[in-house]
Amino acid sequence: FNWFDSESWYPLGRVIGGTIYPGIMSTAATLYWICQKLLIPIDIRNVCVFLAPLFSGFTSLAAYFLGSEVTGKSHTGLFAAFFISVVPSYMSRSVAGSYDNEAVSIFALVLTFYLFIKSVNTGSIVWSVGCAFSYFYMVASWGCLLYTSDAADDTPCVDLGGRRIIKKK
Repeated sequence: FNWFDSESWYPLGRVIGGTIYPGIMSTAATLYWICQKLLIPIDIRNVCVFLAPLFSGFTSLAAYFLGSEVTGKSHTGLFAAFFISVVPSYMSRSVAGSYDNEAVSIFALVLTFYLFIKSVNTGSIVWSVGCAFSYFYMVASWGCLLYTSDAADDTPCVDLGGRRIIKKK
């Protein structure tokens, strides 16, 4: 991870190990390993090419579950899945051949939100552990941990503040 790439960030170059997140490489390697174990003959380049479209499908599923969990209605989940699948900024990051962090990390972001809401709603430690693993995967894939950290910090504050307001009445 510590080789120097003189061709990118020209003319300065960059140290790869300090400027890249390991999540997307680990995901591609894991999918390649799974395909090899299932005797699916696929090259690692093809895994990298189709990684973004595969995870955009996973993101639509996670958005469906998130929408359904927030409102308790399945049609809200269908709308959420539809809207995430037609957002132009996400479509440009999830086309075949787009081997970039956003392909994997937006899925991890939506999944982390879903698992967080599910764990708060159910109070189950299983969902909380799943949320922690999803959060770790998201942080390993992309530096957007501030979004989920802020949301996780705001939720208890709003919940506690809401309880104080309700008890005063």
